[in-house]
Amino acid sequence: MQAAIIKDIQLLSNPILDYIFIGITMMGSSYFYFLVLPIFYWCVDKRFGLKIGIILLSSIYVNTVVKNVTMVQRPIGYPGIRSIFTQSAGGYSFPSGHAQGTTTFWGTLMFKYNRKCINILGIASIILVSLSRLYLGVHWPVDIIGGILIAVLIIIVGELVDSIIVESKFDIPLAYKIILAIIVPTALIILFPYTENFEYMGLASGILIGYFIDGQYFGFTVTNTIKNQIYKIIIGVSIFLVLLSVLKNMLPYTNVFNALRYFICGLWFSIGAPLTFNKFKLNKRTL
Repeated sequence: MQAAIIKDIQLLSNPILDYIFIGITMMGSSYFYFLVLPIFYWCVDKRFGLKIGIILLSSIYVNTVVKNVTMVQRPIGYPGIRSIFTQSAGGYSFPSGHAQGTTTFWGTLMFKYNRKCINILGIASIILVSLSRLYLGVHWPVDIIGGILIAVLIIIVGELVDSIIVESKFDIPLAYKIILAIIVPTALIILFPYTENFEYMGLASGILIGYFIDGQYFGFTVTNTIKNQIYKIIIGVSIFLVLLSVLKNMLPYTNVFNALRYFICGLWFSIGAPLTFNKFKLNKRTL
């Protein structure tokens, strides 16, 4: 039945739709998040940027674990199913990382703002990205459903944890925050030592440590002119991508060094870039 659903969708296949759905599926890729998340953190709402980033990284972690536990094969190579843009289909099939990531990202946004335009855009994005995975022949329908349901659960848990943190009156010293930001991601890596978990837990650790240090000593603000906001995104994202590339060539390509590479990039995201923006007066300092 699942194969029949994919085949029915692919009856509409043509070169134009191929390019359209490849473009749509990219909206659920890590490249999309590397561009959009900094906009929130650097230009809109620093704390919410951290929140949605950590929730999304948690979602990626869970997706990686479930994929490697269930080990469901993709429909690539299945008789009668046409699979294209397979470079976007790494690892196992269930649950769909694109559907789960898109639902996590837009679901968190919709929960935060609850505006009609964002709700419509979010629902449309989830549907289109999910449909693109079936059209491209890289996921089964159950992968899509599973990814969406897991994302909803992660959003609920994330909102509960966030509300507990907000309502908590404990003033944790910076040193303890940094220790926790190292211990928790490291424990999660040890629990399920898959390659992707080394990378994204390293990123999460770096982001958290930078956020805590900035909150203690610098406290950059996000408001500024549109012109300066654009400069921040161009400079920040460009250096982030250069760091990823340069460190990949400098450091051995092993799980531990990949974690270190992403850790450094996380520090750039949350403390290096803000300090650079302060230096060039692209931020309004509060401390």
